[in-house]
Amino acid sequence: MRAVDGGLLGQVFNVETFVGSFEHPCRTWHSDASVSGGAVYDWGAHHLDWILRICGGPPLAVRAHGHKRVWHDVTNLDQIRVRLTWPDGREGEFVHSDVAAVRRPKFYLQGTAGTLVGHYRPVVFERILPGRGYVAEPAHHAEAPAELVLARYESGYGVSETRLPPAPVEPFAFHRNLADHLHLGEPLAVTPESVRDVVAVLAAAERSSREGGASVTLASASG
Repeated sequence: MRAVDGGLLGQVFNVETFVGSFEHPCRTWHSDASVSGGAVYDWGAHHLDWILRICGGPPLAVRAHGHKRVWHDVTNLDQIRVRLTWPDGREGEFVHSDVAAVRRPKFYLQGTAGTLVGHYRPVVFERILPGRGYVAEPAHHAEAPAELVLARYESGYGVSETRLPPAPVEPFAFHRNLADHLHLGEPLAVTPESVRDVVAVLAAAERSSREGGASVTLASASG
């Protein structure tokens, strides 16, 4: 958000996010549509929240399309793509896939002054165990902060790239903010209104997916 809020991208008009790989979904509530509500409610709760925060509020319309082609022993979709549009033409897209053998960037933001790309950074824990020798245990691909690359256009110079450091980690930041709000009156970083907007987008995406990708208009954005 620092790059966006600082104007490094200019006016942001397209935000794309992705999470996934090609592997069997976990065998817990995440993959059971009757419990989870559908594939979009899992990672979508996070990624669509990011898109709405960057774009400053809910979109006008939501479209979603899913695929069920490989993992038939779980009930969630194998892949779902959610597309958002705003009245001024801005766009957003979130893709969650368990059938993506080549992983897309976690973030791809386009603005009138530049583009920001966030690449997933695999983390592998290596150790030597008695009786087993070398053991490598990969962490989930979404655990580590993304590698951020900012590309900006400058007249007379063309496009230049800069690697941005990840934001400093603030342990228990959400819980500290909530406690300070209750005891000291500090403004909430995550407001009930912003949560309502995310839930509305999630519900609209699930509905659109069930209806074959039909466009769903959000009342909160249309007035």
